[in-house]
Amino acid sequence: MKYFNLLFLAFWFFLGCDEINKKIDNTQDFKAVEQLVQGVFDDVWSNQDETQISKYHTEDFVLLEHGEVWTNDSIVNWCHRYRQNDPGFTRINTFDFFKSKREGNRIWMAYHNYATLKKDTLILKAQWLESLIAVKQDNIWKLEMLHSTRLPGEY
Repeated sequence: MKYFNLLFLAFWFFLGCDEINKKIDNTQDFKAVEQLVQGVFDDVWSNQDETQISKYHTEDFVLLEHGEVWTNDSIVNWCHRYRQNDPGFTRINTFDFFKSKREGNRIWMAYHNYATLKKDTLILKAQWLESLIAVKQDNIWKLEMLHSTRLPGEY
């Protein structure tokens, strides 16, 4: 009976350790995807650097942006057009992630996206409600889809 109790306790201990490890893995992966979002908005959307797209997006990435469907090619074209007509704003991106869920090698997140645009003394602020799907490919998280809805007014 003593051995049975010891085995029972060991089983629950290892089961608990496994659950703790899963929570740690989820937390680390959620943080990695949050950093992925920060990176893509800083590198691609703020700096208009289309060479960074493959670092952050899957090949079949899709962005649902305020009623339009964008692909990686659409974003490359946007970067080119923006640089040709550059209004000289600096964009600062901040995010408030409020919901995260993981299923295997796929993460879904919902968040608020805040952009502060500065040029000389002019400051403009905009915000969006967004969600994403990220997938882990070859041990690297990449964005497979973003859905973005512009919210009225400044934050």
